[in-house]
Amino acid sequence: MNEVVNDDVVTAWDTVSGAYQERYQIPTNTIHLGPMVPGPAELGLDLAVAGRKVLDFGCGGGQNAVACALAGATSVVGADPSEGQLDLARALADEAGTAVEFHNLRDGGLDGLPDDFDVVLSVYAMQFVADLPKAFRDLASHMNSGGTLVLSVDHPMRLSGEWTGDEFVVDNYFTRGWQAWPYDFPEAELQVTMRRFRRTTEEWINTLLGASFVLRGLYEPLPPAVPDSFGRKSKYGVDDPRNVFNQARLEKVPGSLILVAERAS
Repeated sequence: MNEVVNDDVVTAWDTVSGAYQERYQIPTNTIHLGPMVPGPAELGLDLAVAGRKVLDFGCGGGQNAVACALAGATSVVGADPSEGQLDLARALADEAGTAVEFHNLRDGGLDGLPDDFDVVLSVYAMQFVADLPKAFRDLASHMNSGGTLVLSVDHPMRLSGEWTGDEFVVDNYFTRGWQAWPYDFPEAELQVTMRRFRRTTEEWINTLLGASFVLRGLYEPLPPAVPDSFGRKSKYGVDDPRNVFNQARLEKVPGSLILVAERAS
């Protein structure tokens, strides 16, 4: 089992990739920072990609890669370990008429990719990585000095507990390691066991700082006023408490952690 690109996680994503993309229909007209997360402009985040070289690390179905290409990026590479996701990403890029290069991370990681990216996006992907120091070092080695990294993940607080009625009960915030949960798509008669690697906010930040990055911003965004496709297209209703991205609950417990960093000289 490769602890940077975990085989069990890749297999799970290969299985549900089609159902996932069909359910959520993530748009390509703007950069998407995660489920029930406001867009970059709403967060006050300057994420201009026009004329810049972009890497989308953990690109999934390719929506952000296509969005960057449509926004005028000089070149865009989408990288992901799931061939199921990459097949859908290639089809999406072709449909949009964009020239995006897609790379399977199981074929040598980032080996062979350019080392002069200006912007690296990683949206809801790094929580599937166990060896975070290596992942951050690898990304830094493929970026220009002064380049921008934008990372979003499940918020460590949200992963540390569960809702019981109207109360959020934390079991142990400091629990570290693989967390498994059933990920199901009843509309497609699919269920897999998905796994993500839990760590604290402190670990996210200190690991980033230890890999030639300077932290420029930290966001714990409130949900958007109008639910996005993740809020609206859950297998449950928009306001159903079982909806992971229930708006009322995300106004009390942060759903996502976003870190913005600069590649140091």
